[in-house]
Amino acid sequence: MKKTSNPHSPVFEKIKRSLDPAFSYLIFEKAFSSVDKDVFHSIIQVIGQLNLGIFDAKIHHDKHLGLSLLVVRTDPNRADHIMQDLLNAGIPDDMTFFSYGSMI
Repeated sequence: MKKTSNPHSPVFEKIKRSLDPAFSYLIFEKAFSSVDKDVFHSIIQVIGQLNLGIFDAKIHHDKHLGLSLLVVRTDPNRADHIMQDLLNAGIPDDMTFFSYGSMI
């Protein structure tokens, strides 16, 4: 899994501004060569198998930078457990993830 601390995508910045502080969010970022609906197939499959109680998920595309972003909204009281479960299950090396919100 790639580590980065300063994403430069305008789409990413727009997503951050729209997050509801009452929830926690996991954001997964991955490069793509064309708009591909299956770009997050592996992580969505892991989330589904773990039955993590996700509220919703939405995919955004930054065509200019060639990035896709999967935004997953979670219960703020479970965000730390969800993140640990995902790390234990394995996140692909070509994917970056970010966590926002309460990590109680």
